[in-house]
Amino acid sequence: MSFQDKGSVKRSAKFALKLLPLALTAAFISAPASAGFPTLYGKVYLTANQYDLEKNNFALTAPTATTYKHIGATGTTAELDTSAVESTGSRIGIQGDFGAANDLTIFYRVEYGIDVDNGTNANGRELTQRNIFGGVRGAWGQVLVGKNDTPLKTVQTNSVLRTDLDQFNDAPLADLGTYLVGENRPDNVIQYTSPILLGGLEINLAAIQAEETGVYETAAKPQNDSNFASGKSLSVVYGKAKWYVGAAYETNVATTDAFRAVGEVTLGTVKLGAIYQTAERHEAIDSLGGFSTFIGTTPTTLGAQNGLTLLSEWDGASGNAFKEQDGYVLNASWKVAGPWTLKAQVGSSSTTPTNAAYDDVKADALALGVDYKLSDAARLFTYYASVKAEGDAKISTEATTDKTFAVGLDFKF
Repeated sequence: MSFQDKGSVKRSAKFALKLLPLALTAAFISAPASAGFPTLYGKVYLTANQYDLEKNNFALTAPTATTYKHIGATGTTAELDTSAVESTGSRIGIQGDFGAANDLTIFYRVEYGIDVDNGTNANGRELTQRNIFGGVRGAWGQVLVGKNDTPLKTVQTNSVLRTDLDQFNDAPLADLGTYLVGENRPDNVIQYTSPILLGGLEINLAAIQAEETGVYETAAKPQNDSNFASGKSLSVVYGKAKWYVGAAYETNVATTDAFRAVGEVTLGTVKLGAIYQTAERHEAIDSLGGFSTFIGTTPTTLGAQNGLTLLSEWDGASGNAFKEQDGYVLNASWKVAGPWTLKAQVGSSSTTPTNAAYDDVKADALALGVDYKLSDAARLFTYYASVKAEGDAKISTEATTDKTFAVGLDFKF
């Protein structure tokens, strides 16, 4: 026979539920300090863009024909004007570290991209993988394993001087990834980062595993990407309070071999930066990885340009296949007064298509912007950007220019 009636059982259950939050809090407090407590962080990057996009108006093969002179063209629509809200750099993540044996520290990061404007991305997903890794750190440096930006992509910053040589990073159409290759975040990365040496020197070396099986360049010649570190990326950077220099080289990363050199100097309220890059198709691959377009609007399917892939407009085929590319970026920022900063950036790239019948493609970029600093973690901004692309006259004698004007909000938490 029970010594409790049903009412007392219900009251006990309710009391237990009230105590549950306290119990969980006590559990966290009593957990070993070495277990580490994760930090939630994130970023919201939003822009409202007015786009003026162009593509070639291809001629018919004959006056009464239904096909076009340019291979792959399916229409003659020349412009696409649209307004769009974009969320190109928004993210949320958890990171932390905790002490382990032998004076080592275990660290981790789990970071996902979020689409603040739509809720889901083009694939219908709420989250997209960004940098996700775990690793170990000591006086000798650190090693991480996972998915991570390559040293070539991150050569523009280090642990001493947190800068960003791309003054319009993440901005639709203005980000350097619109016209330069090399902005890669590969899987299967094992990366070593040195401690800070000589007051500002840092070295990063990444070994990237292709994990390929049975992939062929031709039927008779398989790719030799089955060994350790089939892709490699190395950067050497040195930063001080008023200047920064760096160089990076990578091979067989997104089927690319590339060299990038960067520099930045601060003169009073003015900051000047420069990036130079040369890249070529990796010898065992028949095409190079694509550009990053950053455009979230629904792309047009008329003509060879499908969205904003600059090269595919010119090389006679879909995609972004090419053999070589040389390019540069020059920029400046000026802290005018108080929270106001003016920014300007020009960039250019010259790309050789894989189709030997066509000449190089030239892309010229311009971006002008104004920032208003709300706090150390938040800013309002506006900018204008344009990218002009011009290729072989056998395809078209006209250049195309894509433009946007935007206002935006960028804040971290």
